[in-house]
Amino acid sequence: MGSSLRLFRVWGIDVQVHWSFLLILAYGAFIYSGRSNPLVGALYGIVVILLLFVCVLLHEFGHALTAKYFKVNVPTITLLPIGGVAQLERMPRQPLQEFLIAIAGPAVNFVLTLLLLPVALLVVGMGMGSANPSSLLAYAQSRMMTPSLDGLLVYLAFTNFALGLFNLLPAFPMDGGRVLRSLLAMAMPYVRATRIAVMVGRLMAVVLAFVGLNGNIMLLLIAFFVYVGGRGELEAVESRYVLKDIRAKQALNREARQLYTSESIDKAIDLIMTTYQADFPVFDLGSNFVGVLTRPHLVNVLRTDGREGRIVDVMIPAQEIPVVGPETTLADVWDRMVEDHSRVVAVKEQGRFLGLLTLDDISELIQVVGATKERDEKQASQSAPTTVL
Repeated sequence: MGSSLRLFRVWGIDVQVHWSFLLILAYGAFIYSGRSNPLVGALYGIVVILLLFVCVLLHEFGHALTAKYFKVNVPTITLLPIGGVAQLERMPRQPLQEFLIAIAGPAVNFVLTLLLLPVALLVVGMGMGSANPSSLLAYAQSRMMTPSLDGLLVYLAFTNFALGLFNLLPAFPMDGGRVLRSLLAMAMPYVRATRIAVMVGRLMAVVLAFVGLNGNIMLLLIAFFVYVGGRGELEAVESRYVLKDIRAKQALNREARQLYTSESIDKAIDLIMTTYQADFPVFDLGSNFVGVLTRPHLVNVLRTDGREGRIVDVMIPAQEIPVVGPETTLADVWDRMVEDHSRVVAVKEQGRFLGLLTLDDISELIQVVGATKERDEKQASQSAPTTVL
C-alpha cells in the first residue's frame, strides 16, 4: 500500500487510493468507448467506475464504523482495482463482534440496492412509455450497458446486489470468510475455526481459478488474493495463539547489550556487526533509561548524516517508545506494536525499566514455541483414544 494517495480524512480514517486504481478507470473508459460517440462513451465509463467505487467505499465504511463502535481502530481505507480494504489494527476479541463487523459491508450494498432499484425501475418505466410492464426487468437489463441515466441507475443497483452476494462467499479475505469463521468460533476454538474457514476459502479459490481460466482475468486475480489472504490470516491467528500464554517478562533477553548517550555511533555499529542484537536500550550516565536505538533508525541516520555524532543525537527518545507491564501477554504486546507502528516496546514495572521487547524477539518466539505446540498437538491427536463401532 506504499504507493497510495491520500484523498481525505473522515471520522479519524484516512481514505486513500492506490495508483493502480487508474487501470480500472482506463478499463471502464475502454469498455464504453465502443459507442457511436467514443469520447462520450469513455467519459461515461469513467463516471460509472467512479460511482461504483463510491459504493465500494460505503461498503468499507460499513466495516470501519462498526469496528470503531467496538473500539477497534481503523486508520485507513484503501481503494484498489479489485475493491477496497479497511485496515483494522486488530481483530475483535469476540466472535459476535467479528460477525457484525464482517456482515456490515455486504449489508450496506443490500441497502443501496433497495434504495437504487425502485428509482431505477421508475426511470426505466418512464422511458418505456406504454410498453408491456411485464418486460420491465428485461428492458432494464438491456439498458445496463447503455450510456444513460436509467442505464447507470440499473447498473449500480444490480452491481451492489452482486457485490453483496459475492463478498459473502466463504473465503478469506472476503467478508464471507470472516462471517464463516466467526460462526464457527462460537462453537469451537478460534484457531480451529480459522483453519476450517481457510480450507473452505482455498477450495473456493480453486473453483474461482477454474472458472477464470476461460479468460476472466479478474476472477484469476481474486482467486490468487483469496488463496494468499487465507494463508496470511491463518499465520496471523496461529501466531497470536502461540503468544497468548507468554508474559512480557518471560521473553526479555537478560543478556541484551545496552548503549549510553555519551558513546559514539561507531559503538552501535560494532555491536550490530558482532552480535545478533538489532535494537538497543540507551541509558544516561545515571543509568536511567532515556531512549532506544533501532537498526532501521541507525541505517537511516548513516545514509543521511554518516558515522559522526553520539548515540544521544540519533536515538529515539524514551517518551516515544510504547510501554507495557511485565504481566502483559505477548499477543497484546504485538497488538501494541501494530497500533503504535513501533518495532520495540519497553517493559516497565512501577516506572522501573526491565528491558526491551522487539519484533525480532517475538518472531523467534513464534517459530520456536509454535513448533513445540504443533508437535504437542500432533502427539495429543495421535494418542487420543478411538472408538470402533
